[in-house]
Amino acid sequence: MSPEHPARGSYWALVAFVFALTAYAVMAVLAHHYAYFDWDVALARGIQSITLPGFNSAMIWISVLGTGWVPVALVVIVGVLLLIRHLRIEGIMCMAGVGLGFLVNRLSKVIIARPRPNGTVVDAIVEYGSESFPSGHVIFFVEFFGFLCFLSYGFPRPVPLRPLLFPALGGLIALVGVSRVYLGAHWPSDVLGAYLAGSIWLMLMIEVYRRLKSKEKSQREGS
Repeated sequence: MSPEHPARGSYWALVAFVFALTAYAVMAVLAHHYAYFDWDVALARGIQSITLPGFNSAMIWISVLGTGWVPVALVVIVGVLLLIRHLRIEGIMCMAGVGLGFLVNRLSKVIIARPRPNGTVVDAIVEYGSESFPSGHVIFFVEFFGFLCFLSYGFPRPVPLRPLLFPALGGLIALVGVSRVYLGAHWPSDVLGAYLAGSIWLMLMIEVYRRLKSKEKSQREGS
């Protein structure tokens, strides 16, 4: 590519990062002061009114992928597989990036301290004791599955079933937000904030990954 193309791409990536960071900061402040918004209730009730065949089961199973020790197992298994395939930086970034993202999310939840939805306003299938904003499930899906999407399309080696990976992983990322609202675990604004937060962290992961790969390439060429 000509030199201006990477520069233009970097510019728009920076614009997207600043926009997402600003939008998330505004939402975090509002979530700290308001338990929910009027549009949260209207949208949540609309989603919970969906009665398509198999929809309830699909929402439950999608959320399972981000519950308890399941996400830990997924990250460790994928990270170890990448290491076994001699993809050291990819494996380390997968495990360290998503792991640190989890810690940052936990800290932000404690600081914002927004209560979870309860059965008095919307249907809450499970009552959660932890804070609500942002949704940890959504952040995990964006960071983990989003990073795998990036690797599948940015990696030079052939990736099996590459044309199917993006829609499959992208579908999971999109549907997990719906599932968290449908199950009454989060408000729609919790989900929106989580998509912003997850995207911010994913962009940082990709930038660190690019720098590490560039450094590795320079060392290989210099040796």
